[in-house]
Amino acid sequence: MFRLGHEKIKHIIEQLDHAVENHQLWFQNINRSLACRVPCKPEDLMPDSYRKCEFGEWYYQSDNEPLQRHDGFNAIENIHIQMHVLATELLLSSQSSTSSNIDKYDQFAKSVERLRMQIMSLQHELQSSLFNVDTLTSARTRSGMLTELRQQHELVKRNAFSCCIAMMDFDHFKHINDSHGHQEGDMVLKTVIRYILDNIRPFDMIFRYGGEEFLLCLPGTDVVTANYAVERLRSGIENLAITGSDSGELRITVSFGMSALSNDIYIEESINRADKALYHAKASGRNRSVAWENLDTDSIDP
Repeated sequence: MFRLGHEKIKHIIEQLDHAVENHQLWFQNINRSLACRVPCKPEDLMPDSYRKCEFGEWYYQSDNEPLQRHDGFNAIENIHIQMHVLATELLLSSQSSTSSNIDKYDQFAKSVERLRMQIMSLQHELQSSLFNVDTLTSARTRSGMLTELRQQHELVKRNAFSCCIAMMDFDHFKHINDSHGHQEGDMVLKTVIRYILDNIRPFDMIFRYGGEEFLLCLPGTDVVTANYAVERLRSGIENLAITGSDSGELRITVSFGMSALSNDIYIEESINRADKALYHAKASGRNRSVAWENLDTDSIDP
């Protein structure tokens, strides 16, 4: 899943559309040079020709840093380089002899098709993200939450690893909306969730559960390590200076309720436990994290 906003995702999809069209034209021009002995572009003969084409210039720009952690994006690089290396070898060969290397040309044609398929696969994943990412905060939407959590639950049941979830709610958020307006409230949500996305591991997940309530999924953590991770986020948010458009600097705190996934209870019950732990955190003063496992559960209403 991409941790990118909607507009950024749309922009990348458009660029990939252009890349497919551009490389089809490039492929046609290479074929024309090979078949008709028409001079090729000088950059197609350079060792770093893969950086000289329009797609290469886009691919290596610094603005793509958020994509560089994605396997699909990285896979494109190897195919793209191989395609250009083969093209250069074919062009140089065609200039120095009359014989044709059919095997090498077949490899080249296949690499062009592989690149096209890899780009289309990345596009498809990006397009899917548009429907599963909250437009305001870039957190995942609730629609795919249970599916993701059940996958983690299956791994827990197989003793592959432990996993904790944490319900998070903004403290006194209604006061921000009432005092500063919903636009400021939206800006606070967006800023805080961006902070969380920037400070969790690539495989951690955050879902917008509803309104100002979010659910964190922390694979590979037990209650102790999850509490450490959540406390680090809570403290960071508490110290986060949020600049309002017309209200100066805003400060916000959040509360967390945690629960470990267990192989003997359903996911829905784990969410319910985290929610009750969150309620306890709110009732005991807010701006804190509470784990279900650390509560006196006998005193909590079922």
